[in-house]
Amino acid sequence: MEFKDIEYTYAISKYHNITKAAEFLYITQPTLSTYIKNMEKRLGFNLFKREGNKIDLTYEGEVFIQEGLKILKQRNELLDKLNDSINSERGKLKISIPILRGSYLIPAILPLFHENYPNVNIILSEGSSTQVEKNVMDGISDLVIFNKPSRKLSLEHEVIYQEEMLLVMHKDHPLAKKAIKINGLQYPWIDIRLCKDEPFIIQFPYQHTGQIERHIFNQANISPPIRLETRNLEASIRLASSGYGLTFISESHIKHIFCPQNPVFFSVGNPVTVMDVIAAYPNRESLSKHAREFIKISKKCLE
Repeated sequence: MEFKDIEYTYAISKYHNITKAAEFLYITQPTLSTYIKNMEKRLGFNLFKREGNKIDLTYEGEVFIQEGLKILKQRNELLDKLNDSINSERGKLKISIPILRGSYLIPAILPLFHENYPNVNIILSEGSSTQVEKNVMDGISDLVIFNKPSRKLSLEHEVIYQEEMLLVMHKDHPLAKKAIKINGLQYPWIDIRLCKDEPFIIQFPYQHTGQIERHIFNQANISPPIRLETRNLEASIRLASSGYGLTFISESHIKHIFCPQNPVFFSVGNPVTVMDVIAAYPNRESLSKHAREFIKISKKCLE
């Protein structure tokens, strides 16, 4: 068995599609198909079952990938320790981050990191919060940077910085006049209970932002009508700015999303709702030197 067997099997199990898995692996579809056929023949059992265009793991495939990911994790830990040798400044660092947050955090952090560690190869994985968290849990990535979820997190973590969750509405919305100025707050404050009958655009419950949104509602003991659930934060804020409904957005995102119609933003909570943006990893002791330095530079860059 080869490490490549596990990596290729994982890619197919992730996408349930040979073509998409090949794109993920940066190889051609015929190359991957031939490799899998020869691998199953070499191993002596089938890893996949095919139903139309969808490919799923067999029972043997599930056992193979479950145990195989453990092997990859041990391999990565060994390589990280070797890369941490005193005289070595070469290495590989695998980072996972949600797409929108990565669009502005990565350009802010990577140049500073590369200045100190020019020979470290960064491998970036982007996706939803759930996907990037799973990357770390499966040993595919070394660490993930994202909003701390409201549920208990199985990964160890540390706070990189904090930001405020803001209510968003059209600038001419009648409730905008209900906001008040409070000393020490950057944004006008509004009692979220005033919005109990307003339609909202929110994220899905499995998204970290969606969990925080529902927490805000629960704290205020309100159940406003939900006009739309979407994974797309940019769509949410643009819809709110056009008057389609109200939504929430984290403070740092508003600097990086263009809206033709300027929305207005308000603090909500007691008196605000603050989110932790964290770096999460399996455990602190397993972090490579370069991962620890990446976190340190991230904190410095985002202060």
